[in-house]
Amino acid sequence: MALLEVRGVVGGYGEADILHGVDLDADAGEIVVIVGANGAGKSTLMKAVAGLVRIRAGSIAFAGEAIANAPAETMILRGLAYVPQERNVFPSLTVEENLAMGAYARPAQAAAGMARVFALFPDLVQRRRVAAGQLSGGQRQMVAIGRALMLEPRLIMLDEPTAGLSPKFCALIFERVQAIAREGVAVLMVEQNARPALAIADRGVVLAMGRNRATAPGPALLADPEIGRLFLGG
Repeated sequence: MALLEVRGVVGGYGEADILHGVDLDADAGEIVVIVGANGAGKSTLMKAVAGLVRIRAGSIAFAGEAIANAPAETMILRGLAYVPQERNVFPSLTVEENLAMGAYARPAQAAAGMARVFALFPDLVQRRRVAAGQLSGGQRQMVAIGRALMLEPRLIMLDEPTAGLSPKFCALIFERVQAIAREGVAVLMVEQNARPALAIADRGVVLAMGRNRATAPGPALLADPEIGRLFLGG
């Protein structure tokens, strides 16, 4: 049994279904990357797991417990953390204050969690008292991921974590994602920067029109000429 099991999920926004029977697994310490064209349902699938999109059919289980359509605010207490692509930091709060907000449910763990985040993202140490809104895009993404890690989730979901970042910061984020997975945390990541993301993926999932097109180890998808032509830009 995988840590996260998604089976036959159908759902979307209002009366419009975006997902049409999607399956997905993610296990502890595994990096799972979801790729596909715009409108394929990648972010919708992640939001369904996070409790932000209601599903009409299918099932979602986490650590053997059914979580489909559970309130989003309860997910972090179950061990799931979600980092959206936008509005993922409090711009007027400092780096330290943003991280402290991430430990709201377990304040006694705040100091240890902050030390862990600063060890993972040492670039933030000297910026700890700087407002997040004054940071570079890459540094803000570090803060967003760090805040999600403050409650020691078993699964962290990252929606386009490298969007708009320089190649240097893209490489850094992917390196840190691997470090997070090595600690035993499952990582579920939606990425348009598909090739480098699949290169580090234990499992890649290709979505097309809200359906599974292919599932395989990331490097195997990269080596598939048809997948490359249809979904990875040749």
